[in-house]
Amino acid sequence: MPEVSVNGTTLFYRLEGPKDAPLLVLLNGIFQRTEAWEPLMPYLGGLAVLRYDMRGQGQSATPPGPYPPELHAADLEALLRRLGVAEYHLLGLSNGGVVAQVHAAGRPQGLQRLILLCTTPRLDPLLRAKVESWRQALELGGTQARLRVALPWVWGRTFLEAHPEVAEEASLLQMEQAAPSPQAQGHLLEGFLQLTDLRPRLGSVQAPTLVLSGEEDLLFPPCYGEETARAIPKAQHRVLPRVGHVPTLENPPLLAQEIRAFLEVTA
Repeated sequence: MPEVSVNGTTLFYRLEGPKDAPLLVLLNGIFQRTEAWEPLMPYLGGLAVLRYDMRGQGQSATPPGPYPPELHAADLEALLRRLGVAEYHLLGLSNGGVVAQVHAAGRPQGLQRLILLCTTPRLDPLLRAKVESWRQALELGGTQARLRVALPWVWGRTFLEAHPEVAEEASLLQMEQAAPSPQAQGHLLEGFLQLTDLRPRLGSVQAPTLVLSGEEDLLFPPCYGEETARAIPKAQHRVLPRVGHVPTLENPPLLAQEIRAFLEVTA
């Protein structure tokens, strides 16, 4: 199992694709693991791909928390150094997009292009209330309750209408089994709730940036993507039609089309 000890923790990672191809680093959403990117992987031909579980996720370690974005960003930087990565593109989803913003604001020399997917540069009162409800559901009813509370905020209307089974008990049980431990979920949520307003720092981002929002994303609606793009000098903002908070699962071909066009990768 490929894992490395960096920054006081142990991270599980997967590095796939041609060694001489451009490298795309993928940053998980808050409760995801590397497997969550599988629907997208067949569409990323011509790229090398590095994906890993952040601390508290998947097969990585769960040290004492909380895990704020700055800590995740320090883990990422240590992982890239340890693996000898000199140049790379970076794609972050949701909380992974927050971590990507923190990382990019530090002006890392190797970062070529940045993609921020269904994310936010700050916690406003509405978003804080949404995430606090997840934390309270976790404390009162465990992972199953947290999944129930989160479900209508995560999936787009179009996707749920086509896949109603996602909201059924069997599907929720599968998601519960794949989720981090309740303790790790608590550390992850507490860390996200420590997010400060990143917009004043985003003016230092040097990499060309693509910000993507889901048209039907109720958790981080497109207005958050617009805020992010306005704060980054070389950013463009695009809205994915008929997609909610998880484009990697809801419409991977559409997402891959945007990624490949921005990275100028041909088949």
